Amino acid sequence: MKAAIYSRKSKFTGTGESTQNQIDLCKEYATNYFNISDFIIYEDEGFSGGNTDRPQYQKMIADAIKKKFDVLLCYRLDRISRNVLDFSKTIEMLQTNHISFVSIREQFDTSTPMGRAMMYISSVFAQLERETIAERIKDNMERLALTGRWLGGKRPYGYRSKQIQSIDIEGEKRKLYQLFPIQEEIDVVRLIFDRYLELGTFSKVESYLIQNNIKRTGSFFNKSTLSYILRNPVYCIADKLSYEYFKSRGASIPSENEFNGINGLMAYSKRCENTWTVREEKDWILGVGKHVGVISSKDWIQVQNIAEENHSKAIKTGTSSISLITPLLKCKCGETMKSSSIQKNTDGSVKYFYYVCRRKERTNSGLCDNINLNGFESDQEVVKSLQELALNAESLKGLLSAQMKSFDIQKADTEDKKKSIAGEMNKKKAMIEKLVQSIADSSNTAASKYILEKINIVDAEVKELEKDLASVEDRVEINLLQKLNFEITLDLFARVVDIGNLPFKDQQTLIHRLVDKVVWDGVNIHVYPKDVRFTNSTT
Repeated sequence: MKAAIYSRKSKFTGTGESTQNQIDLCKEYATNYFNISDFIIYEDEGFSGGNTDRPQYQKMIADAIKKKFDVLLCYRLDRISRNVLDFSKTIEMLQTNHISFVSIREQFDTSTPMGRAMMYISSVFAQLERETIAERIKDNMERLALTGRWLGGKRPYGYRSKQIQSIDIEGEKRKLYQLFPIQEEIDVVRLIFDRYLELGTFSKVESYLIQNNIKRTGSFFNKSTLSYILRNPVYCIADKLSYEYFKSRGASIPSENEFNGINGLMAYSKRCENTWTVREEKDWILGVGKHVGVISSKDWIQVQNIAEENHSKAIKTGTSSISLITPLLKCKCGETMKSSSIQKNTDGSVKYFYYVCRRKERTNSGLCDNINLNGFESDQEVVKSLQELALNAESLKGLLSAQMKSFDIQKADTEDKKKSIAGEMNKKKAMIEKLVQSIADSSNTAASKYILEKINIVDAEVKELEKDLASVEDRVEINLLQKLNFEITLDLFARVVDIGNLPFKDQQTLIHRLVDKVVWDGVNIHVYPKDVRFTNSTT
């Protein structure tokens, strides 16, 4: 069993418990109660507990996730953090990784029932703080929505943002940003909505725009961009119909009087901060913007209904039970290829299929004329390429051995660097101890002030060395992981020899783990395995 000890002190002073005293007390507690003699020490001196931006604290968290110790000890709870939310997150992370936490001053021990109860109480306060913050953010968002202001970020296509001055209810001048239309782009937005109502899918609108050479900042519109435009309420005119629509969806909206039939809408809290995915409309906060709306509410709502209907009808099966190499397969034009022209036997099995370039299909061969590729033949050609490489064991080892040897050389170099940095750190820490002792022995205030300044300078140097050491250690771990990846690659290639005996899904998984991409240039198939690149061809 291994224990970690974390100590922290805000200032280099002679008052309060020093980090070394904290460590000694924790060691004594661990020896008496856990019978532990193996310790990892994390020591932050000169850092506040107000946030977690501390080098040794961050290293301790990283090591905990890697399960380098079984119990974490500290002298007092506030040594970990003075922020309830940060403290709760730390406890949550330790619990997830099955690491006990002990604070010897408060007798807070998560390996005991009372300790777990204390942890629960702490988490309750943290939850209260989180909910209070969330409510405050929502209140602020709703107030911002009433102003109709543009908060910045990526501008919606069709508008530019411009700073204007506004007078608030207290008569104070306030700066805010407002959207103003770019007419040529607005014309394209209207065209996109019209074509979607006519054609009914993102793909068909995308094809129409490509075929008519309609671009956005030099590039063709893609389905993702079109979806963003067509689902964005910024274009929708705020009138009674749009008011009723968002009211029925449960969104937070201003009073009906604000929906004047002229301006567009502003959506706040539309996307999740962590994943950037679009939230459900009930979680949106709507405001009537200062900008002019350009799409009638009737058309905008009809577009939403069509999009939702298309989504609910979307076929989810795809080609995963037919093709071995989608989405690895790329056309020479850079676009992905998909399986098409699928013909089945009377028993339901696939008779044959072809791979076709998505760009070629969307543009009716207007922007790509690459010939289609026989599906079964190309799948087997990729398998054959991997088998040939796997069977040539000496060649495979030769391709990998140079890289693996370089890892061993880098490891030796980094170990020397670690020793050098650690030695320099120990010298500077010893210097700090001497300087601190000299303050205690000195009665000269002026000299003490000078010594404290010197301590801060040397301590800053120590912190830089700690960062250097952490960087070197990270490189060692990355190199070890890369070496492990190569060894795993060798094992995977060994399985390729008998790939034909594996179930279809396992064949897919094995190929996708080994191959980075497959490129069809119209004559040859080029197979690019991960980490090792080679070419095999077929006509």
